[in-house]
Amino acid sequence: MSTNIQINYTNKSMNKDLPTVFVFTKNETPTFDVLKEGVAWRTIPNIGRGSSSSFVFPVITEVGATWKDGMNKTQVLASNIGKRYTVSQDETGIVLKENGNASDTKSIDVNNDANIPGGMSASLYKDGKLMITKKIVGYGQKATFVLKPKLYWGIASEIEESQLLNSAVLNTDHFFELDLEGASEVNISLNGNAEDGYTFKVDSQK
Repeated sequence: MSTNIQINYTNKSMNKDLPTVFVFTKNETPTFDVLKEGVAWRTIPNIGRGSSSSFVFPVITEVGATWKDGMNKTQVLASNIGKRYTVSQDETGIVLKENGNASDTKSIDVNNDANIPGGMSASLYKDGKLMITKKIVGYGQKATFVLKPKLYWGIASEIEESQLLNSAVLNTDHFFELDLEGASEVNISLNGNAEDGYTFKVDSQK
């Protein structure tokens, strides 16, 4: 993925319950559990029948770390796949810096070299919004992120941006996979009704 991608969503469904559409991505590591660790990167509320919403999926992914239940955070850096980022303590305090290569050319690693009580959380962001996070990375441990240009779509009764899926009220645990490989613009819609169920569909793609 070498360019920002424009995504246009339209509600073509017969849904009258005003559910919130949410969008997330996955950490493509074997231990990732989407229902426990997935994060709502974008939410699309209050889009009525025939109405639409647009957003951009940026090419740039940012990396940061937090500790003390999110009250403290490092600066957020633009990240590169195949690179390692380390949280450490220097003469100024706890900081995040890029230092060398990740263990795999397809991953982004975040190492914890700071002896912080309770450990830290490592996170990736797109467009300044939390996209994926790994909680409680202990001293001497690392979080590994493997991303693919894919977004997953779902419907929820109660959900907020940056919220973990495990604390939201989801309407389903089956999600629509949108592959963005090679795309510059995608038009996607929600279709269906209460009797037959609701489905997402790619209407067109450039």
